[in-house]
Amino acid sequence: MKLQPIVYTENMNGAVKWYGDVIGIEPAYQSDVWTSFDLDGATLGVHRVESLAERGRVELSLVTAEPLEAVLLRLADHGIEPTRGIQDETFGRSIVLHDPDGTPVQVNEHH
Repeated sequence: MKLQPIVYTENMNGAVKWYGDVIGIEPAYQSDVWTSFDLDGATLGVHRVESLAERGRVELSLVTAEPLEAVLLRLADHGIEPTRGIQDETFGRSIVLHDPDGTPVQVNEHH
């Protein structure tokens, strides 16, 4: 799996400028809604949201190469059920589960 933390922002241009100018990383992909920065085997995602409640939130996201059905079987072997079932997304499919401390973890299967 590949690590992909996601930062949620109301100001995509401001966030991209901050990560570029202050942190010194250039976007690998950029749109009005999603920007990704490749970071030596990991990806930092910046996702635009409209809600003040979401602004500043960071979510742990993992990108898997295996089908989500296989991930669900492994989770079931450990007695873990995702918060939601497989969701179709514009980038592929995803599930969300929580670690033992309650941290949400999104597992994504890209197209």
